[in-house]
Amino acid sequence: MSLLDSRIKKIVDTLKVAILYRGGMDKPGHYIAAINTIVLKEGLTEQDEMRVLLHELGHASKHHKNYYLYNLTFSLRSKMESEAEQYMIKTMLDQYLSAPDIDVLHFNYMKFIENNELDPKYEYVVREMVLDYLYHAGSA
Repeated sequence: MSLLDSRIKKIVDTLKVAILYRGGMDKPGHYIAAINTIVLKEGLTEQDEMRVLLHELGHASKHHKNYYLYNLTFSLRSKMESEAEQYMIKTMLDQYLSAPDIDVLHFNYMKFIENNELDPKYEYVVREMVLDYLYHAGSA
């Protein structure tokens, strides 16, 4: 089990989220707040499954109590989707930056984005997260 896998398991356990797999889904994953369950599409690659699971865990972590807002307006849905994406990216980035052989000062944002098959539109998010990481590491 990789370090990220153990972190994901800890998040799942902390949030007490059930994980189910189903075929024939039109989306790779879905969080059902009413029963605190994440449903993942069967047959995803390991990397896709990890990204989708982390995204849905972002919904579980940040939106469990107010998920009814998701379908009220486009702007609320967009905001919640962005927060879930940022949760996924932060979890992946924290794991990556904690590796002993990583030089944060020479971090390549785009390489991280490409290696993790993330949308390039999140470059600014990754950049801000790394700057925040450096700031907090320097003040520790």
